[in-house]
Amino acid sequence: MNPARGARHLQRGTAALLLAVLSAISLTACLNDLTPQGRWSAPASDGNFIYIGNLDGVLVRLDAVSHAYDVNWLYPYELDGVRKKPNGLGAIYGAPIIQDGAVYAAGYTCTGSNCDGEVFAVSTESGGISWNSGGFRIRTKLVGQVKPTDNGLLLIGTGPVDDERDPPGYLYAFSADPNAGRRVEWRVPLDGEVWGEVAVDNTTSTAYVGTSAGTLYAINISEGDLSERVKWQYASEGAITGNIIFHDGAIYFGDLASNFYRLNPRSQSIDWQFDAEAWVWAEGIPDDQKGTIYVSTLGGHIYALNIGSGDLIWSAKIDGQIIGAPLLFDRIRNEFTQRVLAVPSGIEDVHVINVNDGQIIGTFPTDSAVKSAPVLINDFVYIHTLDGQLKWYSPSDQTLQGCVALKDGGRCE
Repeated sequence: MNPARGARHLQRGTAALLLAVLSAISLTACLNDLTPQGRWSAPASDGNFIYIGNLDGVLVRLDAVSHAYDVNWLYPYELDGVRKKPNGLGAIYGAPIIQDGAVYAAGYTCTGSNCDGEVFAVSTESGGISWNSGGFRIRTKLVGQVKPTDNGLLLIGTGPVDDERDPPGYLYAFSADPNAGRRVEWRVPLDGEVWGEVAVDNTTSTAYVGTSAGTLYAINISEGDLSERVKWQYASEGAITGNIIFHDGAIYFGDLASNFYRLNPRSQSIDWQFDAEAWVWAEGIPDDQKGTIYVSTLGGHIYALNIGSGDLIWSAKIDGQIIGAPLLFDRIRNEFTQRVLAVPSGIEDVHVINVNDGQIIGTFPTDSAVKSAPVLINDFVYIHTLDGQLKWYSPSDQTLQGCVALKDGGRCE
């Protein structure tokens, strides 16, 4: 950790604590909204199809080539005669996970403080539920993405369950086995709600999860009934709302006290801490080619940091709030390859930034706000907008190639 930067953060003590409390209150109020807002889900592909959660909390799919909307493949649904009629969960925030012939996802809806969620697996072949016991319903918010592990688990963090307010959150481990007799393998109580994605180090059987109370947990995900699964905890300066990243032996995460951290899981100590000047929600994007990690904030900042030292390489700023993770990719223009970031602004448009110097060099015009992460699939950049449309663009010149309304499959006007 840089000594000067560390001293500055120590001096902030009381102010940081106050900001952490205020940020947790603010974000809790936001996510306790009576009607959870979908349209944050990024698309995922298995090569043949594109899967995504729509604005009603329905998992739908499109042909990856023709972009035809599959009216016979969706979940959840109710039967109207012999036809499937969408019956959404309210909101699906996380991108679907596709493996072993199934698509895994989670969603929820709330009435006041009472929330109903579901974790489910849908067959890619039949469109029917893959688990013999059906989807697993649980009375809580399920904001993050379902995270698979090498030992057959699906991990997801929650808010408080049922009518209990204590503990305020859990890490749940579900069995991915379609024939499992016990769907919930175990759960670990946490000191706050979980709003981001869990990170997994399969080599050490450890999951890393952050909470609204500002605690990063290291949790043992080994098989068997363990009496204690929490390996260690680290207290950050603010609420942790975004995804945790485990990359090349280190943990990266941001908080709502305007910090971004690199943590060493072996020593459980901070390697470096960066003052990002605004709340950090979007996950950091490692770039092994450049030896860099890209950090973005709700203040519209984008930083390129040396991934080993945390030193600033360049900074940029756009209008808006960066919630969805930027997309790092190589675009080819006139046979020239250029490494860029596609950064969703939270308002209209996704900006293209040159990773060499932080300059804005283009824009994907969306005509609607974007809070999801752009995704590169089959040589197109896909963007899910808050008006419920999925648009795809040429990565080289940012021209719109097509658009579909995810509610019913209609072409956009």
